[in-house]
Parts: sequence; structure tokens; C-alpha cells
Amino acid sequence: MNAVLVYRSLLAVRGCWLVVEWFFGWNAFSQISTFSLSHPFATLIRDVIVVGLWLALLLGMWFFQRWARWIFVILPAVALLAGPFIVHRYSLSASPSFVPSVNAFILMLIGGIIAMSFLPPVRDRFVV
Repeated sequence: MNAVLVYRSLLAVRGCWLVVEWFFGWNAFSQISTFSLSHPFATLIRDVIVVGLWLALLLGMWFFQRWARWIFVILPAVALLAGPFIVHRYSLSASPSFVPSVNAFILMLIGGIIAMSFLPPVRDRFVV
């Protein structure tokens, strides 16, 4: 199997899970705050913008854009460093029992995407 095909498959799985997670309101997209209760449409627009930016980033990775690779490395690093300081909010409903397992798989998948983007032969496909 071609390494570029595996790389693009990982990107497709990550993008599909992002859309499914947003559509069903699992994880971060289902958190309740005062802002989300008083401005539901603003919260929806914010979530659409965030998902759209993530999909644009994944599309940049799909077409081997160097800027997308660096942003894709920086965002998980910032999330890892900011994780202990983020206030956890409550959710309207609990996500299904398989979601934490899939999220752990997606976290490993992100590591695979980052590793593949910096190792040959995928690294050689990124434009200057």
C-alpha cells in the first residue's frame, strides 16, 4: 500500500470523525455555557466556523501545503499545554459509550498524521 494513500486515508478518517462529532453534538460541541444558552445561533455559527477551519486545515494537509502541516502540529501542542487550564463545562446529554474509545483512537491517528507528514516519502510531497 502506498504511504501517500495511507496518509490521505488517515486525514479522511479524521475529517469524517470531526463532522460526525459535530453533527451529533458529542464532546466539545455539546458543552453548555451561559453564552451558548443565551445565544444559540451564535454558538452554532461559531461551531460551523471552527469545523470549517479544521476541514480547511485537513484539506491543506491533503494537498501537501506546508502551512497546513505546521498549523496541524501547533494546534495539538497548544491543546496539550492548555488542557489542564480549560474549565470543564457540563453537557446536555452524555455521549455514547464508544465515543471515548474512538477519541483515543483519533488521538493516536493525529500522532500518525504528524509523524507521516515529517517522514519520507510523504514529507517529500510537501511543497516549498
